[in-house]
Amino acid sequence: LDLPDDKASEILNEMSPDDAADLLADLPDDRRQHFIAMMEKDDAADMRELLSYPEHSAGGIMTTNYAWARLDDTAYKAIERLREQEEEAETVYYIYVVDRSEHLRGVFSLRELVMSAPDRKVREFMTENPVSVRPEASEEEITNVIAKYNLLALPVVDDEGELHGIITIDDAIDLVLPLAWKKRLPRIFH
Repeated sequence: LDLPDDKASEILNEMSPDDAADLLADLPDDRRQHFIAMMEKDDAADMRELLSYPEHSAGGIMTTNYAWARLDDTAYKAIERLREQEEEAETVYYIYVVDRSEHLRGVFSLRELVMSAPDRKVREFMTENPVSVRPEASEEEITNVIAKYNLLALPVVDDEGELHGIITIDDAIDLVLPLAWKKRLPRIFH
């Protein structure tokens, strides 16, 4: 990033965390630490986590910006949460259900949410024990799981069940398709 600090910082803040981490990973350590120090506390913590994983592992590919709800939320409350998360969440195809300790408890689709009665609890319509991968999962494992289960996003969960992030379908496509092929895909995948 050969730009003035304020401009570089602005660009990094506008990028998704996984893309910003990829960019920062290519910088010398002192420059990388300089930009991380300029970030807000939560963003800096996310960036340090993403950079701590090998680049081609699930942890290195995931984004920490995902849509979430709590077990006891009503559908109405979950929609309110989504509105609050709108700026941050990279995708809202799936909403991940986490407990107060950030353990992944379930998942539901945006369609399921919209079709549920406003007073219905999330725990009543979520799918329990969603398919996930560990942060150390390889690119091959990631693409195999996404293909096998036909997922639009894949949660990344540690050994204790804590949700750390998600890998979106567009990031999974980046793992397997050369740039020339990606240019031919429908716009949804860009």
